[in-house]
Amino acid sequence: MKREHVIRLLPVLLLSMMIVLAGCTGESAPVETAAVTPALTQTAATAAPTKAVTPPPTETPAVEPTVVQAATVEELLRAIGPNTVIELTGRSYDLSAAPGYGNFGGDWYYWQHDYDGYGLVVENVTGLTIRAQKSGAEIVTLPRYSSVIKLVGCADVTLEGFTAGHVEGPGACIGAVIELENCRDVRVSACDLYGCGTYGAEMSSCRAVHMTDTTIRDCSYGAATMTGCEDVLFDGCSVYGIDGYDSLFTAQSCRDLALINSLIRDNKAPSFVRGEYTRDFYIAGCEISRNRFEGMFSSSGYPLVMEGCAFRNNTLESGWFYESYLITPQVVDPDGHEYLDTEMEALSLMTDVTWAAPERSEAAVTAPEQDADGVIHVKTVDELLASIAPDATIYLEDGVYRLSDAADYGIGRSEYYYWMPCVDGPGLVITGVSSLTLTAAAPHRVSITAEPRFAEVLSFEYCDNIAVENLTAGHTQAVGSCAGGVLSFLNVRGARVEDCSLYGCGILGVTGISSQELTVRHTEIHDCSAGAFFFNDTNNVTIDACNIHDIGGSTYQVFDCSNIKADGKAVPEGISD
Repeated sequence: MKREHVIRLLPVLLLSMMIVLAGCTGESAPVETAAVTPALTQTAATAAPTKAVTPPPTETPAVEPTVVQAATVEELLRAIGPNTVIELTGRSYDLSAAPGYGNFGGDWYYWQHDYDGYGLVVENVTGLTIRAQKSGAEIVTLPRYSSVIKLVGCADVTLEGFTAGHVEGPGACIGAVIELENCRDVRVSACDLYGCGTYGAEMSSCRAVHMTDTTIRDCSYGAATMTGCEDVLFDGCSVYGIDGYDSLFTAQSCRDLALINSLIRDNKAPSFVRGEYTRDFYIAGCEISRNRFEGMFSSSGYPLVMEGCAFRNNTLESGWFYESYLITPQVVDPDGHEYLDTEMEALSLMTDVTWAAPERSEAAVTAPEQDADGVIHVKTVDELLASIAPDATIYLEDGVYRLSDAADYGIGRSEYYYWMPCVDGPGLVITGVSSLTLTAAAPHRVSITAEPRFAEVLSFEYCDNIAVENLTAGHTQAVGSCAGGVLSFLNVRGARVEDCSLYGCGILGVTGISSQELTVRHTEIHDCSAGAFFFNDTNNVTIDACNIHDIGGSTYQVFDCSNIKADGKAVPEGISD
């Protein structure tokens, strides 16, 4: 995921060499009619039969898992599958020395090619346990760009009692020790996860991941990083020897996390915990001693919740418990009181803290039914998100659609959209959709707005046949300059933007990267601070009859492209008006 984020931020990285971001000056177009909350529908009750006969309950007997003993890495790989317990009876399992390494996978695993080798990926497995039968079992790999164990789309997985890390070798690591992507119900217990892995645990779009009595040590970035996750617990863990570029614990766009009963000692990092638009991160019963941080905590969007921690003999290079005092509140007690530095230093250590993720009662929003003509009419941002799918035409009824008002803002995910963390909040990314149209009555009647200044308003990636028409899009007014654009297309084939109004403070109106066949027609682009269009590695773009005014920078920024035309004339490579 890190490498994908770098690609998505390419326009910002390139532009940072050419421009100084201007302040936000754009104003949203007026909207005549407020968004209307859809009425609840009632379903008629069905009458019960007069003589109902209740059959005796039937129970499906639980299927006992298959238990396999694995003494070698070959036996370990061969045993990977659903409803299986793999007992490690040997000592060393070097994945990079496995038969078929990099060439032959199995039914439930494959080798992912990374820069300097191949990494093991276990995919779509339910009910897998890998546990050491005796102490000393170790799973290792050589490639520095590969995670040691990567699970994708897995559920009900237990990793227990073994050591894992990268074998000694030249160069710094880019891969984590355990990497989890889109996984559910994962338990890591009594393991020893060591560097040079970047993180002991790297998680994205995961739910119910519990790490207990586990050591994380000597990693080069941090102990754990989480993006778009929910219900993550670190209980009774020991974290030491990390000399990291990142915070020890980083959570971006997550919800319901806890770090309890753990010892955090002898580490060096920018901060202990960093939360970015993460709700309900609870820290309690932890001893934090002999660490060197710039500042102890950093949080934006939502405060961290802490109690009963002991801070002993730490060095804060900034002299502050908070990385910055410009954002407040950052750390509060369970009653919502923000801590002063002196109050944190005076805390006493709680013991035997317990925590469980709260039960969430939010009902999932379903997409409204299609009309006879195949159009889906939506009235709220939640209905809009629920309707995103292939072969869909979504008609936005009059109103303002504030993406930050979404019930799952920052943490939700479907097959066709997710929230990408940015510096000041999450941005919406629509992904993998074919033949999607977003349309409305007129730009002055419908607006889609984003609050974070570093996020694109709407991003499309790996899509084809996309249309955005008859609406307004831009960032809400707020203090600070923007670093995100309005509409962004990454690896998109076939996109049309027509009869729209795109406004700043977004730095760019339309961005195209590694895309084909883009058309922007009869569209107003105004008050963007860095220009109207940015194209990189993008071909066959038609810009026709657009109203471009009051922008900073240059109108066109074109790099490594072909056949870019505006009003019938070729747009040259480079920066031009």
